[in-house]
Amino acid sequence: MSVEQYSQPDSPRIPRIFAATELSEHVARHPGLSRGAFGSRSRRARRPPSRGQVAITILLALLVALLMAASAGLYYLDRSYEGRIYPNVTVQGIKVGDMTPEEAEAALRARYSQFMARPATIVYGDQVWEPTLAQLGVSFDFAGAIDAAYRAGRGNGLLANVMEVAAIWRDGLELPLRVSYDETKAQSYLNAIAEELQVEPADAQIGLNGARVWTRPARIGLQVLVDPTLRELSDGVKQFQPTTVQLQTREIRPRLTDAPVASAREQLEALLQGPLTLTVEGQEYVWSPEEIAAMIDIARVPADGGDRLVVTIDQPQIEQRLAQIAAETEKPGELPRVDWNGGDLKIIKPGLPGERLDEARALDLILAALPTPNRAIDLPMREIDPPVTEANLHQLGIKELVSVGKSDFTGSAAYRIHNIGAGMRLLHGILLPPGAEFSFNETIGTIDAANGFVEGAAIVQNRTQLEFGGGICQDSTTIFRAAFWAGLPITERWGHSFYISWYDKYALGPLGNGPGLDATIFTGGPDLKFVNDTGAWLLIQAWSDPKSGIAQVEFYGTKPNREVQITGYRVYDRTPAPTEPVFVADPKVPQGSVKQTDTARGGMTIDLYRVITENGVQREPELFRTRFRAWPNIYTLNPADLGPDGRPLFDWRNPGDPNAQPADPNAQQADPNAQPVDPNAQPVDPNAQPVDPNAQPVDPNAQPADPNA
Repeated sequence: MSVEQYSQPDSPRIPRIFAATELSEHVARHPGLSRGAFGSRSRRARRPPSRGQVAITILLALLVALLMAASAGLYYLDRSYEGRIYPNVTVQGIKVGDMTPEEAEAALRARYSQFMARPATIVYGDQVWEPTLAQLGVSFDFAGAIDAAYRAGRGNGLLANVMEVAAIWRDGLELPLRVSYDETKAQSYLNAIAEELQVEPADAQIGLNGARVWTRPARIGLQVLVDPTLRELSDGVKQFQPTTVQLQTREIRPRLTDAPVASAREQLEALLQGPLTLTVEGQEYVWSPEEIAAMIDIARVPADGGDRLVVTIDQPQIEQRLAQIAAETEKPGELPRVDWNGGDLKIIKPGLPGERLDEARALDLILAALPTPNRAIDLPMREIDPPVTEANLHQLGIKELVSVGKSDFTGSAAYRIHNIGAGMRLLHGILLPPGAEFSFNETIGTIDAANGFVEGAAIVQNRTQLEFGGGICQDSTTIFRAAFWAGLPITERWGHSFYISWYDKYALGPLGNGPGLDATIFTGGPDLKFVNDTGAWLLIQAWSDPKSGIAQVEFYGTKPNREVQITGYRVYDRTPAPTEPVFVADPKVPQGSVKQTDTARGGMTIDLYRVITENGVQREPELFRTRFRAWPNIYTLNPADLGPDGRPLFDWRNPGDPNAQPADPNAQQADPNAQPVDPNAQPVDPNAQPVDPNAQPVDPNAQPADPNA
C-alpha cells in the first residue's frame, strides 16, 4: 500500500455571468464597439439573418442560460454544504456525507478503533507480546481520506465541479482509506523477540580432571522463525482487525547429545576403576588411575544424525613405558669371550642369550585388561640374542692396542702362582662396551675351588688358616695399571694397608719402579672399578707366566688421541716399624712353641698425579694417594702359653721349658701379600689380640670374606 498526501482545497470560485440586456446597453454606450468589436460599418443596407444564424443564436442563448442556472445552483449547493462533505460520499465503506471533516475523521477512527488499540497479539507459550501500530510500522492516512472527501465537487472549475457533483448525486463516491505498512519495522519487532527467546544449542561435554570423569549435559537450541511469523502477522494486519499470531519456532539439536557422552563416561570409568599392577619377573610396576588417565584420548567423530565419541588408549605412551620397563628388567645375554688372535678376533667362548620383556604381547595384555576388573597382569619375557656374535664381532672397533698393565710375582709360593693364573684366565677375553663400568669383583665372581682357586695361608680374625685365592690382588693390581695408562676414569680403587715390595716393579711406567700403583680387592667389599670412555669396545687380554714371573693385561680397541703421564711423584710420612711384637692365641700351635706369621715393616704415604692430554687439551691432574701403615711382628702361641696380660708365659725368644715344642722354622707363614684389612679400619691395638696385616679384613657385621691378596 502506498502513502498518499493531500492538501486543503482552494476556496470555490463562482464565475460571473452577464445578462442579455446588460450586454445591449453595454454596446450602446460604446458606439465604437459596433465597428471595431462587432464588425465594421457598411454604407450598404444589411441583409436579413439566415435561418442557421438564428438557430445558433438561440442555442448560444440557451447555453448561456443553462450555465447561469448551473452556476447559480452550484453556488447555492456550495453555500448549503459549506464546511461539510457533500452527501453520498463514503470512505472505505463508511458514510461521511453531510459530515464535517472532524466528524468524518472521528467516524473513521471509531470504525478502526479496536484494530488501532490492539492491532496484533503475538503468543509463545505463556508469553504474550502486544505491539503498537507504530512498532508494527502501520499508519492510517485519515487526514488524506477526509481531505479527498471534502474536495470532491470543489475546486476543479465550474464545469468539472458541476459534472462531479452530478455524478456524486447520482452514483455516490467511494474513496479509499490509505494505510501505510512498513514491514521492516514489524520484522525488527520480531527480531527483538527472537533475541530474547532464541537459545544457541550446546553440545554435551566430557573430560578428565586427573582420574575423575566430568560431564555437562547438552542443551537443545531454540530458533525463532521470523519470516514465517512475519508473513502471518502481515496477513492479519492487512485485514485491519485485531489478529493473534503464534510465534513460530523450531528446536535446534546439538551435534553432540547426552547419549554418546554417557557411553564414553562408562568406558572411561571402566578404564580408571583402579590402579593397574604389572609384574615382570617378580618386579612390580603400578600405574595409578591418574597415570592411566594421561594415556586416554577422547576423540569426537562427525557422523550423520549427530557426532559420536571414541575413547582410545594412546598406545605410543604405553609402548614408551613398556620400553622403559623392558630396559630395567632386561637380563642381558652374556657376552662371549674373545681372543685378539693377532688382530683377527676369535670367539673362544660363545655368549649366552638373554631375556627381555615381550613388549608386543605385553601391550596386547594391557589393552585387553584395562577395561576389565582384572587389574593385575604378569607380563611375559622373550629370549634375546647375545649382545655380540660372529655377525657383529668385527664391527666393535677393536683394532689396536690401547694400553698395557704389568706386574711381577717372582718368588711367589706355588699356591699364589696358581691363583694368579686362575684370576688371569677369568679376566682374559672380557669385552667391555663403550661407557660401561668394569668391576673386578663382579667379573671374577666367587673365589673358591669351583672357580679354579686353591687354598693358601692367611690370617683371619687374628689367627692363621687356610683360605682360597691368595695372590688375587696381583691380578687386580695388574689390570688397574692397564686402566691407569689407558687414561680410563678410575671410579673405585683401594691401596693395600701395608707396603708389599714386589708390587713396586713396573709400577711407574717410564719412571721405573716404585710403590703407589697397587690395587687391593675384597670379595663383597672394596672393589676395583673403571669406565670405558674410549667411545669403542675394549677387549681385555690377560695372562701370567710362572717362569718369568710376569703378569700382564692388555686392552685392545680404538686408541683415543690421548697421552698419560705421571707427575708430582713423592713418598713422605715415613714411619718406622713397631718394635713391640703382637701375640695371637691359636690352639693349633703346639704348647710351648712360637710361630711368627708377620714381619714388621714401616709405613709411608705416596702421592702421584695422573695427567691426561687428549686431542692437545690437558685435563686437570688426578691425585692418586696410597697410605701404608706401619706393621708389627706377629706371633702365634697356644692359648695355654699366654698369660693374663696377653704375653707368653715363657721366654718366647728362647723357650726354657725342655718339654715345650720349639717353633717350627719350616712352618708355612701367612702370605705377606695376602688381602689386607680394610684401610679405613682402626689401627691394631698392640695390647690386644693381634691381626695379621696380610689377612683379609674382617667385616664387623658378618663372617669374613676371602682374605687373599
